[in-house]
Amino acid sequence: MKSLLVILFFLAHFQVSGNSDKAQIDAINKQPRSDIISNIQESIKIFEKNVEDARSINYKYGEAASLFNLGVVTYLNGKYEESTEIFLKAINLFEELKLDKELALAYGEFGYQIKRRNLKKAMEYMGMGISIAEKHNYKFELSSMYNNFGVLHELNNNLDSTAFYYRKALKLKKEVGDFEGIPYTLNDLSGLEAMRGNFNEAFNLLRQSDEYRQKEKTDYGRVDNLVRWGDTYFQQGNIDSAIAKYSRAINSPGAGEQNYLLRYCLEQLAAGYELKKDFRNAFLNQRKLSALKDSVLNFETNAKIAELEIRFDTEKKDHQISNSNLELQKKSNQLLILLGFVVTLMFITFGNYLYQKQKRERIKRELELKNQLNRSELEKKASEEKLRIARELHDNIGSHLTFIISSLDNVTYGAKEDKVLEKLTGLCSFSRETLNELRNTIWAMKEEDSSLQQLLLKLSDLKHRLNNQIDNLNLQVTSDVSRSVSLTSAQLLNLYRIVQEAVQNSIKYAQAENISVTFQEKEAGFQMQIKDDGKGFDLQNAEPGNGLKNMESRCKEAGGKFEIESDGGGTTIICLMTIK
Repeated sequence: MKSLLVILFFLAHFQVSGNSDKAQIDAINKQPRSDIISNIQESIKIFEKNVEDARSINYKYGEAASLFNLGVVTYLNGKYEESTEIFLKAINLFEELKLDKELALAYGEFGYQIKRRNLKKAMEYMGMGISIAEKHNYKFELSSMYNNFGVLHELNNNLDSTAFYYRKALKLKKEVGDFEGIPYTLNDLSGLEAMRGNFNEAFNLLRQSDEYRQKEKTDYGRVDNLVRWGDTYFQQGNIDSAIAKYSRAINSPGAGEQNYLLRYCLEQLAAGYELKKDFRNAFLNQRKLSALKDSVLNFETNAKIAELEIRFDTEKKDHQISNSNLELQKKSNQLLILLGFVVTLMFITFGNYLYQKQKRERIKRELELKNQLNRSELEKKASEEKLRIARELHDNIGSHLTFIISSLDNVTYGAKEDKVLEKLTGLCSFSRETLNELRNTIWAMKEEDSSLQQLLLKLSDLKHRLNNQIDNLNLQVTSDVSRSVSLTSAQLLNLYRIVQEAVQNSIKYAQAENISVTFQEKEAGFQMQIKDDGKGFDLQNAEPGNGLKNMESRCKEAGGKFEIESDGGGTTIICLMTIK
């Protein structure tokens, strides 16, 4: 791969004339995308030179195509504002030349690049590109544009549209034989399935993608797939497997040339080890990331200093060669030396400022990791104390309640008077409910690092129990929260108690037959809503009982905002949770 880029760089600097110049410029522009992005820094130099060569012979098509490729690699290098300027120049040239196919691709690529800065504009540009391509039935170009359009819909959380465009892109890529593009779409589909929690399907799609990657000549795609595996394991919560994939990606051939990929893997490794509470390895990977950023900074600073030195040497040689205006040339050189020194000093000062800034940030990060380690020890001790209390409740109070229930059952069995039997039956029922509540409290105390998914499982148990016990009751629990949400044990217990209290009130006072408990995803967290079709009550005139006050207090204690609505058509209770 490196030898191919060296040959291209040599061709980009070799000047000929006429049709040979155009053929050379076109040959460089038509290189496969995988070859271009496998070495970003070298590709930037190649296409910058190709733009200059095309302009020197007034070859506008060659200039526009070179600008397009230069915009791609500049974007991948993280220079987003510069990439935007380059792409707008390419679009203007393609419009001027009336080249619909190239214009469609440029609109689509530009829209894809600005997706995280202005999603609305990104959708507009992508839509313009797709309209042009569909008008002329450019199937090959549409296959990649449909895929990228799916990415934009995914960012906009339109998952159904995302799946539609990904599958449309995959079908078209197979139809036109775009074997280089197929694995990218398979990877995107895998990411979508992972978001939906369908990890078996996600891993199956990645395996299909791996089969295509093994046939590629360059290493970039295989490294990218390792990162995708790591991301999927990370979403699944399998941190050990994710760490293994990221580590393998870093050590793979060709990974060293992809600075942005290395930085991403190091960031993910630091985050993964932090989740495992392995703060030592988290700290080591964070330090590697900082060192990599420092090396990039030093490389750029040294390059600028070397450029100034070359300019100075050029001026000095010109002075030695020239025999005329000796005194004037001497003064000019002195000014140039002074200017070069001042500019060099400015670059060194600026580079040192950035270095010190990153160093301070690194020290801050190290202190944060140490603090997290201390907090982890305190949390561990608190967790052990909570488990001790939970065991005490279970072993002492729980066993005593069980004994009382058993004794009451024996007395009830032998009771002959109806009133005595009725009271004993009531005491048995109340004792069982008390034992059940104790078990729920113990369950919540044991769940130190819990999640919304565990709350949903517990509510499902409540739903099945009440639906089976009470005739004409239809209790439903649903959720559209796709991301992973962590809850503390206190939040877990408070949210469960709110639902329990609301459902009991709906059955006991509102005579409701249909009750729904719904969890909806919000930008800052999620919303828990309990709604019934009971007779409701007047919020303005009714005096709030302990039940409503308790629900409101529990919602606030969990970090949420409490709301209630009620009329003749039923009652709705909302707890809006903000999750950091």
